[in-house]
Amino acid sequence: MNVSQEFLSPLEVRLTLTLSPEDYRPRVEKGLKEVRKNIKMPGFRPGMVPDGLIRKQYGLSVLQEEMGKLVNDHLMDYARQNNMDFFGQPLPVAGHEPFPNGLEDGLTFDFQYDLGLRPQVELQPFQQSFDKAEPQPGAAEVDELIEQWRSRYFEGAYPETAEAGDRIFLRLTPAEGQELSGQGARKGVTLVALDEIVHDALKADLLGKGKGFTGTLTPHDLYGDHSEAIAKGFKLNQGEQLDPQTRFDFEVSNILREGKADLNEAFFAKVFGDSMDEAEFRSRTEEFIKAGWDQEAEQLLRFRMMEKFFDEYPMDLPDAFLRRLIKDDKQGHNHHDHHDHAGHDHDHADQDHSGHGHDHDAPGDQYESFAKQLRRDLVIDVLLKNHRVEITREDLLQEAEERLFRQFSSYGISPEQIPLRKYAEDYLRKESNESSVYYNLKYRKAEDILRKQILTVSTAVDYPTFKAEWDSIFAPQQ
Repeated sequence: MNVSQEFLSPLEVRLTLTLSPEDYRPRVEKGLKEVRKNIKMPGFRPGMVPDGLIRKQYGLSVLQEEMGKLVNDHLMDYARQNNMDFFGQPLPVAGHEPFPNGLEDGLTFDFQYDLGLRPQVELQPFQQSFDKAEPQPGAAEVDELIEQWRSRYFEGAYPETAEAGDRIFLRLTPAEGQELSGQGARKGVTLVALDEIVHDALKADLLGKGKGFTGTLTPHDLYGDHSEAIAKGFKLNQGEQLDPQTRFDFEVSNILREGKADLNEAFFAKVFGDSMDEAEFRSRTEEFIKAGWDQEAEQLLRFRMMEKFFDEYPMDLPDAFLRRLIKDDKQGHNHHDHHDHAGHDHDHADQDHSGHGHDHDAPGDQYESFAKQLRRDLVIDVLLKNHRVEITREDLLQEAEERLFRQFSSYGISPEQIPLRKYAEDYLRKESNESSVYYNLKYRKAEDILRKQILTVSTAVDYPTFKAEWDSIFAPQQ
């Protein structure tokens, strides 16, 4: 067997494997013996089918299968022996025909594959200095947060009876005899401001009433002829209509009153859990704001740090190979088929799993974004390897648990109420979830390594200036 190589570019190599009859015949003979041993054919006892009949009926399929295995084995051996660290998998050369004279025993065949090689990355000490913003809360920010807390901790938020200025939760049910469809036919709850109810008689009926009070109303009584307000209040689907004179039975399910908690020791204790005077309360509020802003400042610092780190390692990639790899994977092609003559399964440990799931999902017109991410992944992989950082299955499970904990907490669900580990295991069974968790964890570990190496200089700034920069990077783009 002969293998030759040709470099199409510094990172793209073409391998040509030449198989002579002497290379593949021993494996073919062994394969035919296995077929003869196991084949069942009418008129013959097991294992006694004539050799000529076996060769005539199964010879070409065994030849194809064994050559596929032989090409796969020698391709991988050659790449390993020559220290070829390649991306993804070898791709058969487009347009190359390994069987120009047909598939027949006794002929010599050439198989050609392209490999995209990984660039070599050698990291240098990352000794950089960065400014770290320290946003300073002013009196306006402190006052704004205190007012929010006063509204949140207002004890009279849900009074027994309705007064002017209150908002009322109404549970609505279509009245008997009303023929409705869509959202309007379902029971629902709407929140209305008492002062904004259009029908004065209904407004008067609700004044002074409490939970459990019932009656009948129409959408027109609540909102008049404002179709948009009706659609929103009755939660109609887009394009759905509701006759403003449709009758609904209602029940007052709750009352909401807006107000402000008094600035006293009881309020201060509710916010921070400790007894204090107003001066200390304002000081603690300022510290609370500053702690939150410092987390944002740390996030911004880490972003700048990583961008600077990546900028220090521009690198070439085997672009032509990668574009084809992405395109073929997107189309679901089998990279190891030559016009369906031979299927070779290149299952090896060198497959690329970097890129947060991007390496085989990015469409061709997004190649530049994919290539940028791939360069970063290569640098991160070397950084983690140099610091002997490994990501274990337990690391992935803990990261998934933290992600799920945040999701459940946002719905007010306590982690003690759910089996987080089981949920994490189920979550990671989805390949895209596991890829996302793995990449986020890998990226954060790289951040932590570099964060210990850099120097920082604190710089006091006003929050609006800081927020403008933070939003330019992290705020969702409209």
